Amino acid sequence: MRYLPTSKLTPGMALGQDIYDGAGRLLLAKHLLLSEEYISNLEFLGFPGIYIDDEFTQGIEIQQVLNPQVRSQALKVVHDMFAFDAASDAEEDMPVSEIKIQKTIERIVENILSNGDIMCNVLDIKNYDDYIYYHSINVAMMSVLLGANYGMNEESLYQLTTAAILHDIGKRFLDIGIINADHALTEEETQLLRKHPELGADYLKGNYHFSTLVYAGVMQHHENYDGTGYPLGKSGEHIPLYARIIRLVEQYDDMVSLHRGRENLSPSDAMEYLMAGSGTLFDPKLVELFVEKIAVYPVGCEVELSNGMHGVVAKNFERFFLRPVVKVVETGEMLNLRDDPDTRSIIITKMVIH
Repeated sequence: MRYLPTSKLTPGMALGQDIYDGAGRLLLAKHLLLSEEYISNLEFLGFPGIYIDDEFTQGIEIQQVLNPQVRSQALKVVHDMFAFDAASDAEEDMPVSEIKIQKTIERIVENILSNGDIMCNVLDIKNYDDYIYYHSINVAMMSVLLGANYGMNEESLYQLTTAAILHDIGKRFLDIGIINADHALTEEETQLLRKHPELGADYLKGNYHFSTLVYAGVMQHHENYDGTGYPLGKSGEHIPLYARIIRLVEQYDDMVSLHRGRENLSPSDAMEYLMAGSGTLFDPKLVELFVEKIAVYPVGCEVELSNGMHGVVAKNFERFFLRPVVKVVETGEMLNLRDDPDTRSIIITKMVIH
């Protein structure tokens, strides 16, 4: 299996993974042979790339952190949370029940923990119009990985995941033109956007009975470690742990996600940003742990090597995230950049995502 930018897809390629929309509905099923029409629709919907199965990458399997069915159910819950109309009396516009949210959180945490010690080793398949739903799920998923790596118990992971999946719920009260802006925000728009942590925390307090730690995680997920964030300007460990985790994780997911009018960064470039912000924007201990759990060259992605060749990443190693196993396109050879002495002079110079 390999990840290909949508611009490089050709008719007859076989889809490597199911593709869902932001409401958790199946759009295209795994093993489907792509046609011109399917490719055109993927481009129109804003999917930057997808996974395909081909002969060259046969045997390169991607272990997903979150089961596709659990992910689909979680997307539906998040979508319904944002779609709820507080001004409507219609039965279908009632808030999503607390029990439904808690059941979804339990499935996410238990599914991820059941996978054992796993890295986030995949490029997410999402479109930009439904960004906020995918983003909420990704932040929840990566928060579980980071929280577990931090040593949190299961109950703490449930609360962390609740705050993470709902961290942006305040944006449902803002104009969609601000949320999905394809231009630099004005000062007025920026100030409105900065209200979403408080709006979200207030909404959750008024409609649910979550832990105060959940509300604090939502309220303070834009606080910076050096005190330059908002809305309270807290710093260091005065910022609740859940909020510090969400701050780091949501920044990473935002940078690697495609937005209207803005190209996404590669995972390696986004990780460089996080490491550069360690101790100022982000908790340095969390950055150190996060680096161990996120593959900056995910399995299945195409890369350029310093020897002029191209390859597909076949395997990653924790704590050696720059030195994966790569299958070379030109020769079919497997290069172990971590363990093979003959590859010490070879580095990955670029990841192909556009």
